[in-house]
Amino acid sequence: MIEIRDVRIGEGKPKICVTIAGETEEAVRLEAVAAAESGADIIEWRADDFKDWKIETSVLRMLKIIRMCIGDKLFYFTFRTAEEGGHTNVKDSEYISIVKLAIDSRLIDLIDIECCVSEYRATELIAYAKNGRTPIIGSNHSFSKMLTIGELDFRIRYMWRLGVDAVKIGVVPNSRRDMYRLLNAAYDLTEDLDFPIAVYSMGEHGRFLLGASEFYGSAITFATLHPESGDGVDVRLLTSVINGMHALLN
Repeated sequence: MIEIRDVRIGEGKPKICVTIAGETEEAVRLEAVAAAESGADIIEWRADDFKDWKIETSVLRMLKIIRMCIGDKLFYFTFRTAEEGGHTNVKDSEYISIVKLAIDSRLIDLIDIECCVSEYRATELIAYAKNGRTPIIGSNHSFSKMLTIGELDFRIRYMWRLGVDAVKIGVVPNSRRDMYRLLNAAYDLTEDLDFPIAVYSMGEHGRFLLGASEFYGSAITFATLHPESGDGVDVRLLTSVINGMHALLN
């Protein structure tokens, strides 16, 4: 369990995370305001969408603006590389620099660290985040295929062994059969492992699992401000579903 600003991740209802993005400062600011009003517990900034991500002063200014917009909401910083489904190709040195910049800013509450692209890069950043007392979510995504139960288990345990505080793994169920397999596998893993796990199911067949997060033990579930894009579940709808599921299960 991770406790930050009186929010306990890994205890009680799954915490709802909504992602903000945008190429410009104004676009990100507007997203941050909307996210703060959405009822989400965690607000994630996908900095790889930001056109000025290579300019440190611009990133720092954006971090300050987001913090002002979201107040005491949990601020989760993510820079997603192309290998993990991001929008830009980056060098290891660039990825390391922007993650360290976010940690050093003292403006964020959670840092995302990709764990399965480069173990050397991951271990360096995990040590740096721990030194900066920033809770770490280790992440990995599989877009090309549905992972087997063994692969899910291996990747989750591998990230945990690296020293992260919580694990997020994203998969794409390609059928209802995949969806049921994922639900059963996630349930077994969250029952067996004593740390917060977020299973992020993407695509058409993955939406149901976002709402069933408490049933299979996912500590965090993920929503969108833009359901019209067809990618994800509307944050207000997901909040209603999560609250209803919590009432049924308790």
